[in-house]
Amino acid sequence: MKSVVLIFPVMCLMLAAAGGSLAGSLSEATYVGADTCRQCHKEHFDGWKSTLHPYKFQKATPEVVVGDFSGNSAMEVDGQTTSMFRDKDTFFVKTADAAGTMHTYKVDYVIGGFWKQLYVTKFDNGELHILPPMWIVKTQHWKNSKNWKKGTVYQNGCSGCHNTGTRINYDESSKTYATTWADLGVACEACHGPGSLHVEADDEAKAETIINPAKIPDPTRAAMVCGSCHTRGSCCDGKYGYPKGYTPGGQLNFMFSEKPKLHPAETSKANRQEYIDWKKSGHAREGVVCWHCHYTHQQGASNKYQTRLPGSSLCRSCHQVDNVGVHGIHSVNNCVGCHMPPIGKRATKGDVHSHQFKVISPQLSVDAGGVDKQPNSCNACHYHKSDSPEELLDVLVQVKKARKKRILK
Repeated sequence: MKSVVLIFPVMCLMLAAAGGSLAGSLSEATYVGADTCRQCHKEHFDGWKSTLHPYKFQKATPEVVVGDFSGNSAMEVDGQTTSMFRDKDTFFVKTADAAGTMHTYKVDYVIGGFWKQLYVTKFDNGELHILPPMWIVKTQHWKNSKNWKKGTVYQNGCSGCHNTGTRINYDESSKTYATTWADLGVACEACHGPGSLHVEADDEAKAETIINPAKIPDPTRAAMVCGSCHTRGSCCDGKYGYPKGYTPGGQLNFMFSEKPKLHPAETSKANRQEYIDWKKSGHAREGVVCWHCHYTHQQGASNKYQTRLPGSSLCRSCHQVDNVGVHGIHSVNNCVGCHMPPIGKRATKGDVHSHQFKVISPQLSVDAGGVDKQPNSCNACHYHKSDSPEELLDVLVQVKKARKKRILK
């Protein structure tokens, strides 16, 4: 088995590179940035810009800040008032440090802005830190992000997934950071690997000098490209909150320890766990990976999730469903509602869908002591929100009995 583990990464790269004479040198490649990729791949670049990935980390400008820094601009953090204000085109947060002393911090960068937005300041020594206020887009209010109290340095906790081509550049002697990125957000090389050799190669060798995840023959290895960020855990003795050193085509599970936030029935209760869910699914067993359902370089057909088809039409493009039994009492045949219930939380309760692709039975809520402890597919629907899981479980039992009688007849 050990020999397979050692050989497979090289074999995988060779197959993905359509010939592979240069595959062994891919580790020598460096990052060139998305603007360089644009020169030859303008259509893909323009499509990528219409997705959420480029905007995971941006400079704080009036065009990208969505939080209210002028009206609704104060909140309580650990018994003290934190206030947010703006001076022309610059944004500030006044809050207490770890010792309880108030300081005013400049907002240098923002994270996100579609579900929630967090605000990042740069310390004198180059450390980046997420400030206390977090803007919740759906409800238009401030909430304590709690990152400030943890004291996490952004470069160690977040940068590997929110930026592309991160070079932390920490100097131990001076305790300073001179961090650089190829791109601020999630760009081309985050999924395809460093591109310098690809740029320099002759036309005949172009395919050999870049990783195309869709051409990696092992679906599990291929999905690790997405899974390197759509997961939760730590790396390198717990120092980093992302798989530092991972590049597309590599073996993720040998360098990253998953630490998911789970409900009692081991369903995900937080974001960034789609890959963890997927590994438990039938899709994973059959080799159905992320880009079979999601576009990677363009907007989704009808929503911000970049899905190839809207709603149940995507599921039914592969799955044939008869309107009998439980499917028969759900006239809209909302596959996602039952098989991908919104039971996790990113910014507001229920804004993350399960990616285990299976119905979460009310029985699991009963066993766990209630819906609050363990959400289920049925109670996640607004129509059934006020019903008890016991009542919904009884309905399912009755439907199954009725169907069995019809079959026996």
